[in-house]
Amino acid sequence: MDKNRDDIIRKLFERSLEPKERGELNNYEFINDALRKQWEEAPAIVDSVREERILHSVLKNVKRKTNYFTYSFYRYGIAVSVAICMLLSALLFVESGRQEVIYVVNTGYQSMDSVKLADGTKVMLGAGSKLTYPQKFSGSNREVKLSGQAFFNVSPDKSHPFIVKTKKMDVTVMGTSFEIFSYDNDKEVEAVLLTGKVKVAISDNKKLEGKIYTLAPNEKLTYSEEKGVNLTNIDADAYSGWRKGKRMSFKNETLQMILNRLEKWYGQRIECDPQLAEYYRFTFTVHSEPLALILNYISHSAPLTYKMVGNNHYLIELKH
Repeated sequence: MDKNRDDIIRKLFERSLEPKERGELNNYEFINDALRKQWEEAPAIVDSVREERILHSVLKNVKRKTNYFTYSFYRYGIAVSVAICMLLSALLFVESGRQEVIYVVNTGYQSMDSVKLADGTKVMLGAGSKLTYPQKFSGSNREVKLSGQAFFNVSPDKSHPFIVKTKKMDVTVMGTSFEIFSYDNDKEVEAVLLTGKVKVAISDNKKLEGKIYTLAPNEKLTYSEEKGVNLTNIDADAYSGWRKGKRMSFKNETLQMILNRLEKWYGQRIECDPQLAEYYRFTFTVHSEPLALILNYISHSAPLTYKMVGNNHYLIELKH
């Protein structure tokens, strides 16, 4: 293995690859050989590849800790993919006939990751999140897609608005720092502004079509189809404190807010009566503790009890 390739492979697993270096993976013979070998065996259409126009992707899965390489291939038109797994899983999608390169970064459970975009924008991803972004921004807007939790520190560019598109809302900024908590399957989503100004448009509700919500610093927008849009004042720096140490940290937050994030972090379901969950508040930081230990702490800090009611399913109730 030549030194340049060795360095690129090493940096891949250290999560320090530059976009150009990720593209160079396509030039390596062992990847192309694997692609050609698996091409005929690839299944038919894969919707996620078609819909997101994935050309290059990086997928991290921290739950896999075995040292091995796995190649996984999908077929759509002239698109193919190769997956390399070693301590993390990396998916590389290649499509001919296109000049645009799109990256997709995924985080696993109990995992956070940071990404620097071509314009200098810095993104911190929370657990179980997916960010789709281009190698280079073109056109009048800088657009990315998100499913999950992310904190954005956007590089200023008044002539090219930065737009984060999620399943339920679109957030537009010029240059600012903010958090989005919007997983595709969640009923409730959030946008939290730390600095600058953002404009939020709800994209999955025809009744709110065309309505724009402008947030000021330390404001949080919460939206659900059932409750609509709600704006509240918060301490945004503390609310998004997880971005600083790459670990979940809560400062006098409601149990409801905490449980939503614990579910994403541990990949388990935690059920609690909404009124109960909104009443109690907690302050703590999650390190490497198992979920049961966190729930035990909560139950000893308030008149609450918890029990496992199914596989990866907990129930929190008022202590009688």
